[in-house]
Formats: sequence, C-alpha cells, structure tokens
Amino acid sequence: MKIHIVLPLMLLIFCIASPALALFKNGDTAPDFTARTIDDQEIRLSDLKGKTLLVEYGTTWCPSCNEQAHTIDGMRDLLKELNITYVSVFLADSVDSINEHIKEEGIKAPDQILIDSGEARRNYNIFSIPRLILIDKSFKIVFDAMVLGENELKKQLRTHQKID
Repeated sequence: MKIHIVLPLMLLIFCIASPALALFKNGDTAPDFTARTIDDQEIRLSDLKGKTLLVEYGTTWCPSCNEQAHTIDGMRDLLKELNITYVSVFLADSVDSINEHIKEEGIKAPDQILIDSGEARRNYNIFSIPRLILIDKSFKIVFDAMVLGENELKKQLRTHQKID
C-alpha cells in the first residue's frame, strides 16, 4: 500500500525539483573540465572557446538521453546554419559502448564526443540527465536546461542567434 503513495510522491518531487537542478544562469562563465575524446586524446572544454557549443550530458543507457540525442540529430541543418558545435559528454560509458550506441540508434556522431572521468559531472553538478547547456563563443552560459523538445530547443537556439 505504501508503494502506491511513495512512488507518485517521489515522481512529483523529481518533476518539481528537476528544473532547480539546472544550476547555471544566463551569463555565468561555463565551468571548464578535462575529458578524453573518443580517439583517446585529452581535451579541455575551454579548448573549444571561440565556438558556440551545444553541450549534452548523458549516457548511452538513458532513454531520455537517447530521445534528446535524436532530437538534436534531427536539427543538424539548423545547428550548421547557426554555426553551433554539438558536443556530447558521456558520463559513464566506454568508447566501445558509445560507438555501438551511435550505430544502433542510427544517429550521426556529435561534432565532438567527450568521455567524462567525473570532472564534468562534478563541475556541472549533474544530478539528472540529460542536461543541455548552450555556451557562447566567449565561454558564457546562454541556457541550462534538462530535457528540451524540438520546438523549445529550436526556439532557444534561434533566440541565441539574435544575441551572439
């Protein structure tokens, strides 16, 4: 009997708390971190400074992350038009699982794939996935969101185009 009350209550709390977990405000400096690329090269996120970055944090096994990846994949023409680099930060995956995931999902690989060793997760306070952060060319956060559908993501990206 208790599970019938506790489970919906936990879901409600998660839904209310999720937006609060997106901690950064427009104009905050993006935290930096070091990660490995899929080609086993070390890179800092700040190495991409000077580009507008759509950074997605997630995993291969997360259904919402997969849905978000498909949404972004369907917007590749818009990202190219707006000159936005798509960076996917995998929080708990191996190179093999990432490559297999991209193939199985039938999506195009992100412009940059990073494999987090824990530093990105800590620096961005990732408690819930997927998480999307748009970072402008000066390494300032434009928006920080949990899950965005296609229409809302397009709206956010087009709004950014006007201010960049």
